[in-house]
Amino acid sequence: MKNRLMYMPLILASLGLGFFAVPRPAVAQVGSYSTRQHGYEHGYRDGYDYGRDVRARGAALDYRTDVYQTADRGYRTYMGLVEDYRSGYREGYRNGAEDGYSAVRSGLERLFSDREEPAVTVYNERHWDYQDVAADVGYRDGVSAGLHDYRERHSYRPQEHDQWKDADHGYDSAFGNKTAYKQAYRTAYENGYRAGYGGR
Repeated sequence: MKNRLMYMPLILASLGLGFFAVPRPAVAQVGSYSTRQHGYEHGYRDGYDYGRDVRARGAALDYRTDVYQTADRGYRTYMGLVEDYRSGYREGYRNGAEDGYSAVRSGLERLFSDREEPAVTVYNERHWDYQDVAADVGYRDGVSAGLHDYRERHSYRPQEHDQWKDADHGYDSAFGNKTAYKQAYRTAYENGYRAGYGGR
């Protein structure tokens, strides 16, 4: 009995380590950040840009592009299973292409506008690299600003917004170089703004 009690702290410690070593599937499925949904959002973004470009050229819409077929653009292994990502990406790309071609903004607003702040925490917990975080957060912020300026009939002015100037929303010191994060954020912000505003 005495020997068992003596080894009890070691047993508890090993159990504790085992607990913390187990992956946390709940984090991988937080809110709309499941692998499939994230693929959908990336696909929608790409499809919307494609549909808008086809419309501007006066061509017929055919969403079955090489990007649609491959369906892994933006994918990283830490996001989950690639097939789940591809499934969501293709659906999102198709819907985004149709909305972009029809100049419909409702999908953009639903997916990318006014995302709840805890999403940034999810990125950090899943150890996303700075480029992916900057691309997602910057695009969302840009869409919100573009939609707002379009509705309020402001001029096209992505670089006049404080978020573009600060360019540090979602930044974490673990990412390292803040200048690189800001550059990636601003590029994504301008792309999102262009989509939300509907011009240029």
